[in-house]
Amino acid sequence: MSRRPNFNRLAHFIATVEAGTITGAAAKLGISKAVVSKQLQLLEEDVGTPLLLRNTRHLQPTEAGRVFFEDAKSAQTQANNAYERIQDRDKTPKGALRVTAPVDFGVSYVAPFVAKFQETYSEVTVDLHLTDGLIDIIEDRYDVAFRIGWLPDSSNLARKLLDFEVIAICSPSTARGLNVKEPDDLSNVPFVRSDAFPEKMEWMFEKGRQRQTLKTQVVSTMNITLAMRAYVAEGFCYTVLPDFLLRDDLEQGRLTRLLPDWRLRSGGVYTVTPPSHVRSNALRRFLEMAHRTIKA
Repeated sequence: MSRRPNFNRLAHFIATVEAGTITGAAAKLGISKAVVSKQLQLLEEDVGTPLLLRNTRHLQPTEAGRVFFEDAKSAQTQANNAYERIQDRDKTPKGALRVTAPVDFGVSYVAPFVAKFQETYSEVTVDLHLTDGLIDIIEDRYDVAFRIGWLPDSSNLARKLLDFEVIAICSPSTARGLNVKEPDDLSNVPFVRSDAFPEKMEWMFEKGRQRQTLKTQVVSTMNITLAMRAYVAEGFCYTVLPDFLLRDDLEQGRLTRLLPDWRLRSGGVYTVTPPSHVRSNALRRFLEMAHRTIKA
């Protein structure tokens, strides 16, 4: 019969891998080297496989040890976060938060949310920076970024806030001058591109089992969706944008949706934070409230 695991030994193992030596782990944990060494031995007996490669100066994890370390570190981080949340539950959030968001989404959704957040947590100051350009939240020291679209791979921590659909739109006068029944009918129509999209991006339209790939004829590239909407409303052209950013324009007749029976790819709105597992009480409350209250 296997022994019941002793989860306290995970701390000894994690500290040893991070320090590279038993001496370093012992110093970090404030205990003797003998205790660390014994706990590592017992842990390997518990899991039934070697976790560390030992030599006279350094310790390295085995292949199994590397996998075990990643899982153990993740579990430790979650446990630390659980302790921090329960300890901070009754503490008043204080301090400053640096937040960034795309312009349209920031104006329509984030700025009103920040106002409500600060009504609830008046001792938190928020520096809100709106830009449709992609910034490095670590380098520029932001606590949280709102991102729209399809996230690139990174070490940042992302959580989906909303889903959306990308739709093709133009002005009512442009729609009347076109006879658009299929995506191919747009192949020679001028296209306004967001610089958030790849320059040679092709758009896949789907209708049931039908699929058509549209190569766009780019006439202008812009970095602000507000400018794209204004340009398309006046010019003989079209663009594609997230549906929730266009609701007022469509309802009030400033813009018209093209190919309503066809579907483009869906995307998401995300909150993105740096990879550090340590979050201030203010940031935790900010994220919790954002995911609870921001709705498209």
